Formats: sequence, structure tokens, C-alpha cells
Amino acid sequence: MNEYKADLHIHSVLSPCGSLEMSPINIVNKAVEKKLDIIAITDHNSTANLNAFESLKRDDISFLFGMELQTMSETHLIILFDKLEDALEFGEIIYKKLPDTKNNPEIFGDQVVVDKDENIIRMEEKLLVQSVEIDINEAVEIVHEMNGIVIASHINRDTYSIISQLGFIPEDSNIDGYEIDSNISITDARKKYGNYPYVRNSDSHYIDDVGKNYTTFFIEKPCVEEIKKAFLNIDRRKIIYDG
Repeated sequence: MNEYKADLHIHSVLSPCGSLEMSPINIVNKAVEKKLDIIAITDHNSTANLNAFESLKRDDISFLFGMELQTMSETHLIILFDKLEDALEFGEIIYKKLPDTKNNPEIFGDQVVVDKDENIIRMEEKLLVQSVEIDINEAVEIVHEMNGIVIASHINRDTYSIISQLGFIPEDSNIDGYEIDSNISITDARKKYGNYPYVRNSDSHYIDDVGKNYTTFFIEKPCVEEIKKAFLNIDRRKIIYDG
């Protein structure tokens, strides 16, 4: 068993709220500099920059693939897969459900699809920061059928969280883990929301924020199945909390 430092919520330049310096190659280089072991690029409602991300694979860091999904209730969910092809397939499902609202870069920011060398391939024209026509339970069911995991994003925030939008954590949601930011301790989160598996990630939109918050997993190897076991404390797998 090994300890892995993971930042599983990073936005690239594809997310309109992401800085233009957030190219996949810059993200990977910064993650290596921060001595992270596992990272994931999770853009809003899109997987279009994951091909570039995957092409940057290297031996000293492991990648997961996914997105940050915004459901009909305006609840944000981190979706993660081991395989690029599964993430891309899920991305196609979500893109078809994304309303045909056009992005206004002057208001929301640019949505840039790039290759591994930061060359611009295209600009995504559909607005990505909007709700998709899918509810939480449907999204979780699809992800689980595709062997992925679902983490409820930044649940202690006042916007776009399962708590802010629903007021509670549904008992039947089957969400795998719950993300909190550095404004609340694990102890206080348990008192306030319940005894759930909690993780911290950077939710970085700027390059220096990559790895600012992370989660340490005690698992056998860096993959979705092992992380899910850590959520459930199965076979000695666990999350190592700092308080």
C-alpha cells in the first residue's frame, strides 16, 4: 500500500472561468513541481481538452479523466474515470444534453480547446457554465455503469453545491465522496453534514493554485477502484486526514 497526493479538481483553459495559462501541459508541469501523485482535469461540462491531457502522460504522475458536471439543480459534481475513452463517451452524453446557448467570451471568458503543445484547435461555442438536462441520480447511475466515481463538489460553499441547491445530502444519491474546501475542517464537516468520505482539491482556475489543496489516499495503486475503496475504508484503503 502507498500514499498518493491527489488533486482531482483542476480546470483547464477550456473552462471559461479558467485562466489562459491553464493549458494541460502547464497543469502537468505545475503538478509535478508540487509533487502531486494523481491529478485530474475537470472542466465544466466538457471533456474536450482531455486528449491533450492524456498525451502528456509521464511516469512520475498518474492521470484520471473527467469533468465537473452541472446538473439541472445547478449542483456541481466531479466525475472521474480511469480511461480516457470512458470520459470522452460520457462527455458526448453530456454535450448532447447541454442547451444550445452560445458563449459570450466578453461576459463568461474564452473556452479554448488546445493540443498538448498549447496550439489552439478551436474555440468551444456552446456556453459550458450552464445546467445540463440531467438530474443527480441519473448522472450518478450513468457514471457508475461506466465504472467511474462521483464526488459532490465544494459542498460547504454557498453556490453550486449539493447543500446550497438542495439544502441536504439525499440518502439515495449514491454519490461516492464529498469535497470540502479549506474553510472547514473535517471534524466540523462531519458535525455539520454527516460522517461521509470527504476530500479536498484545489478547484484551481489559476496555475499557482494547482495542488494548493489535495487529498492523501492510502491505496494500492492510483485508480478509480482503489479511490472508491478508500472512500469505503475497504481492505485497509483509506483517506489520510489532516484534521
